[in-house]
Amino acid sequence: MADNIRICKEGKYPQTVEGIKQFYDEWAPTYHKDLAHKGYRPKAPRWSAETIAKLVLNKDAEIMDMACGTGLVAQELRQHGFKNIDGVDISTESLKISKETGIYRRLICDRIGTNKLDIKDDTYDGLILSSALAQGHLNQECFPELIRIVKPGGLIVFNVRSKTMDTYEKFKDGKFDTDLQELVRKGLWVKETYELIPELILNEPGHQYVYKVV
Repeated sequence: MADNIRICKEGKYPQTVEGIKQFYDEWAPTYHKDLAHKGYRPKAPRWSAETIAKLVLNKDAEIMDMACGTGLVAQELRQHGFKNIDGVDISTESLKISKETGIYRRLICDRIGTNKLDIKDDTYDGLILSSALAQGHLNQECFPELIRIVKPGGLIVFNVRSKTMDTYEKFKDGKFDTDLQELVRKGLWVKETYELIPELILNEPGHQYVYKVV
């Protein structure tokens, strides 16, 4: 339903893990159609994939599409020639649609947070987390686990809506960037690039970060 876009923009989706799973399970069959109907350009997936493509030149690189949903990021990655793409998401119905694309090598249904995923240390050359950092979704607590599964020297690309940065209690007043910097202080990663991008997510401005795992 197109109303789900309004729900996302206003942050009125469920605020629990199970609630979020149900929300996206129910939305998955019409997700792409609803975005197209409302004129929402999937700019965040394209921008993230372009960024990885500029920085990771080896098309045989191992790439993780974290919170992959229905596969928009993977479709963009495939356009850039990447072949070894895995995905993780909590929504079983979204993963069914991702599987149908035939792009992913492996798909994992799991919660993304402080829990340990069924992935070995230092597996990926690049990881994308697109449009998933938001109240009720993911927050900066997931980054140590993402760092764990990325190889030293590998890149993590992620984005967040400006509105979320301004209003979400865990992010606002500089808390988000402070927590990112704390992981730098601990020697886990270093910042490569940062950009403020107009119309990044749901046709609204957003922040895109690139960090290199140490």
